[in-house]
Amino acid sequence: MPFISVTTWPTLGDEKSQALIEALTHTVREVTGAPMDKIIVVINEIPRNRWGEGGVLGSNPGFPELSRRRDPA
Repeated sequence: MPFISVTTWPTLGDEKSQALIEALTHTVREVTGAPMDKIIVVINEIPRNRWGEGGVLGSNPGFPELSRRRDPA
């Protein structure tokens, strides 16, 4: 029974979440041959204020630039 876990920020919405679940399920079915009803996909949505990259909180307005620092400044 394949189990797929996707972790992301809560930005997908129901329509995109459904599309992602369908695409992942069909791809796993195609590659592994597992029955569709045995493939589980879970989307874990982590709020931006509970996620960080490069030592910067995702909810920080400067996140796109600050999280890509090469040196600790």
